[in-house]
Amino acid sequence: MLRNLQPKAKMMMCAILVAALMVLMATMGLAAKELPPVKIGAAGPYTGDVSKIGLDGLNAIKMAVEEANAAGGIHGRRIEIVEADDAADPAKAIIVAEMLAMDRNVIGVVGPMNSATVQAALPTYQRAGLAIISQSATYPQLTEMGYNVMFRICPRDDAQGPAAARFIVEELKAEKIYIIDDKTTYGQGLADQVEPALKAAGVEVLRGQIDMADRDFSPILTRVRAAEPDLVYLGLANPAQAASLIKQAAGLGLDVTFMGGDGLKEKDQLIDGSGGLAEGMYVTSIGKDIREVPEAEAFIEKFEGRYGAMSVFGGQSYEAANILIDAARRAAEAASDPMAINRENVRKAISETSGYRGILGFPIGFDAKGDVVGASIFVYQVQNGEFVPVAEYSASVSGE
Repeated sequence: MLRNLQPKAKMMMCAILVAALMVLMATMGLAAKELPPVKIGAAGPYTGDVSKIGLDGLNAIKMAVEEANAAGGIHGRRIEIVEADDAADPAKAIIVAEMLAMDRNVIGVVGPMNSATVQAALPTYQRAGLAIISQSATYPQLTEMGYNVMFRICPRDDAQGPAAARFIVEELKAEKIYIIDDKTTYGQGLADQVEPALKAAGVEVLRGQIDMADRDFSPILTRVRAAEPDLVYLGLANPAQAASLIKQAAGLGLDVTFMGGDGLKEKDQLIDGSGGLAEGMYVTSIGKDIREVPEAEAFIEKFEGRYGAMSVFGGQSYEAANILIDAARRAAEAASDPMAINRENVRKAISETSGYRGILGFPIGFDAKGDVVGASIFVYQVQNGEFVPVAEYSASVSGE
């Protein structure tokens, strides 16, 4: 085209083309600047005694984000993770929450994982209007305090505790129970739900406590042996500590059935860590083992091919991250603008989640408090070194 023009005209045309190209490049650069990444927080115990559970949860969140970015992110905006290690420490959880709240590009948080850390950090998240989806915090009061940023995809302890008591009474026919808790929000809180349900059924209940830092359990195990209970219920948060207690019980000649909550359902730490002495033990679970869910098969294969054996809350972490991403996408669609994603419309979209089908085996939604609806409590027994399902109960809270 330029070949037929006069030299002066050619120079003018070239200048126009160069100017147009510069404008186009500037516009593209501006567009890139106008599409900052969407950030989601990942709060959990990535160091400390329960870091195995936390790191598996973090890796599952990373997988969800990686897959979402490969599918275009959130309407063209790339998703980034802000890792926030609270070490299962409530004081650190507050610092983590403040850090996430200060970054205005963080539009939601997966976690925290522990009931105590959620309880400590909730006021900060509420002030910031920053929604959280916990994959494993089961303390009932977390959704009873009027915070509209609190959501969880796990049933509450006041569903899990009575289900455990019902199994103990109806299936095991136990008449005397010794409960040991670790004084934590989770462990003691769960034990506080089991005890009254057992007493209401006419079961004799004795009770003692340990600390999470304890390694010598001989004092309390000596009292347990003298009481001669039919079953010992462990309200403990750390499966490795439970394994150590079970081994010491065997060393003292204490032959008794053990049972515990969902936090103990860890094969490597509980079953392998006890050297086989956890055989016959029962644990409740706040959901079906995802290895039994066909929709989870590809996720498990990919996760374990990359990170090794997955712990108990890996699937819930992946699900929570995907629900948060789905809510952000719906918020952008509702506003017809990917730049319109903000904390409030993401929180609103999470609250409107209903019938979400992922890898947990049931359609997920939230009630007005932020509690999951439609879940079940499962009871597993350690048989031949594996957790085998033996019972299922509705996760609805009594009186609701």
